[in-house]
Amino acid sequence: MKSLFVGALVVVSLAACQKDKEAQPTVIEYADWYALRAPDDRAIEAVAGDIDGTLTITTSFTVYQTKDRGKTWQTGDYANRIGIRGFYQQQDTLLALAAGGGYGSNTNTEYALSPEVFSLNQGLTWQRYRDWRPSLALRVKRNRATAATGTEYSIEYQETPVGPNSSTVYIDYLGVQTSTGQHLTLPQQHQLKSLYFDAKSRLYIAASAPLCGQGRDFKFCGDQKGTLYISKQPRL
Repeated sequence: MKSLFVGALVVVSLAACQKDKEAQPTVIEYADWYALRAPDDRAIEAVAGDIDGTLTITTSFTVYQTKDRGKTWQTGDYANRIGIRGFYQQQDTLLALAAGGGYGSNTNTEYALSPEVFSLNQGLTWQRYRDWRPSLALRVKRNRATAATGTEYSIEYQETPVGPNSSTVYIDYLGVQTSTGQHLTLPQQHQLKSLYFDAKSRLYIAASAPLCGQGRDFKFCGDQKGTLYISKQPRL
């Protein structure tokens, strides 16, 4: 009888914890942005889909999907030891791109490339991808995205040498700049990972957890759950 009573207490306790977790705000609202936090303690590397429908994110080694603006998340069965650098949407097929780096003469552009697996349900289940085309045939820009009007948005940063005559630098992320001269700043400091536009021309910025110091004074403000910003209005 005693063991049953203890078990009941555990069930009640877990239910209460779950209720408290769901009671927390799932979307933080700022003047120009919505912000979602990742389910685990990693930066959000890439995003696909739409916050008003099915939204898929990756924290490199895990893929998550939400259909209720981050209130609940489903975990995909992605099990590769290679981290995901980006997503490539091809009609109803979502490809996971595992490699990254610069390409061509423009070394300021970072790409995600080399599809390893694909999903037909926006990231919940994955299958091995086979394609005889060169790996560069399917690639997406990570640090740049182009709006429907042709305006290019890019991650803005500055480099500071670690010391005199040092080739090693600290990278401080400033925000997002546009090819028309605009500078978008975010409510908090982050390491910025990638940019993405949905079909409604809203800008998504995948980032680390909030920072309370960059460069030599780098530190997270609290936990390390990544942040995803979504512009409230279309960015053109």
